[in-house]
Amino acid sequence: MTSHPEFNTTTTGTEVAAAFSQQIKGKTDEVVITGVSPDGIGAATAAAIASQGPEKLVLASRTRKNLETVRSGIREAYGNVPVEVVTLDLSTIKSITDAAAEISSMVDRLDVLINNAGLTLQTRTLVTTPGETTVDLQLFTNHIGPFLFTELLLLKLLASESRSGTGGPRIVNLSSHGHRLSPIRFSDYAFQLDLYQGVPEDERPPSAIAPGFIQMTDGYPGFIAYGQSKTANILHAVELNTRLKRAGKSVLALSVHPGGVWKSTDQGAATTIVAAFDPMLSQTNEKTCLYLADCQLADDKLALHAKDSRSAARLWNETERMLGIESMLMKEEVRRGKVKLLATLQVVSTSPKQPPSLLTRVLQQL
Repeated sequence: MTSHPEFNTTTTGTEVAAAFSQQIKGKTDEVVITGVSPDGIGAATAAAIASQGPEKLVLASRTRKNLETVRSGIREAYGNVPVEVVTLDLSTIKSITDAAAEISSMVDRLDVLINNAGLTLQTRTLVTTPGETTVDLQLFTNHIGPFLFTELLLLKLLASESRSGTGGPRIVNLSSHGHRLSPIRFSDYAFQLDLYQGVPEDERPPSAIAPGFIQMTDGYPGFIAYGQSKTANILHAVELNTRLKRAGKSVLALSVHPGGVWKSTDQGAATTIVAAFDPMLSQTNEKTCLYLADCQLADDKLALHAKDSRSAARLWNETERMLGIESMLMKEEVRRGKVKLLATLQVVSTSPKQPPSLLTRVLQQL
């Protein structure tokens, strides 16, 4: 359960941050928030957290101008809060590794990572991964990119285990009730096959889905593809928690539904802030998927395909294969506390006609 059962769909992020002021004010070393742009949930999340005086906020997004606008607003309202900005495009590996390296050079440790960035598309764009798998751009930007970004920052989160005031560092993935639209299509990540024919039954959208959700543009089911990426966000958190617990770590991974379009951005930020700072969440039953909606645990709102542990493990392994990496969490260097990452990756091409080029990144976090 959460610390504040009275919080609900109308609760604002500002109210939640005030309730968890003790966990935020001066005790939180670093908070990284992706997908920050003016008038968006990311900016509202940053502003609400800033209102309680964290040591530092690191804001990451594709557009520098948007980041500067949000930073200026926070400085005007809460001038004593340090805010750093980092350019991050989750659709390209080079940008992800560059951003992770820049953040790693800024901080010794990290208390909260909020994977807020994402996109929704109604037109098909294909991506070739380093593992030579063709995937939908929504899956890459909403899941594969954040997966890699999280892996690259994981050691900074582990470094904060002994001092976090929330009961352990937190990773928060923004998902959606839209996950119900699709399980993971392990046999058709790019939606190149028929929605129902030619794929296993457990990879098909629900048969009772509203017709509006299966509308297509040039054969591309944008809403269903979005649903797949949101399922991936949840399964990522589920499997990450499994691996963290197995390794004896206190870092907690959660996923949230921010709410419907009728909410204000401040209300949309509320559930994320509960997930990031509520100390009670570290005491939940191990069987929970740690999915929140309207500021409360909401595993009962999950589709069966989003809480299947076998699918979560399979997706993790598949994502590693697509990226050509091995999880940092399971490496001996991490277990011994050494902070070193060596990864050879390919730059992703958003066009299957353009061959991906090689990029070698060596990140040393000492």
